[in-house]
Amino acid sequence: IKKNLIKQQAPSLGVVRLDYNYPPSAGDIDHPGSYDYDVIFRCVPGLTFEMAQRGKMTREVQKEFETAIMWLEAKGVAGITGDCGFMMA
Repeated sequence: IKKNLIKQQAPSLGVVRLDYNYPPSAGDIDHPGSYDYDVIFRCVPGLTFEMAQRGKMTREVQKEFETAIMWLEAKGVAGITGDCGFMMA
């Protein structure tokens, strides 16, 4: 019970996700059980691994990416990260 109380009081993290569906394992960034705090996920429609790797998005995907960021900000997350290291390039 104490762990749940602490989790509820902690800041939450936003994770921008590639448009890819797979069963994440415990410890994976996309597995909700990997954290001791709340994590809010948002998929970006059309954002593929290959697109992230190239570092270039189509206009439509760019708009979806911006929408995802604004959505996570509106949810009150303390920080935002991505589930693919190529997003950070």
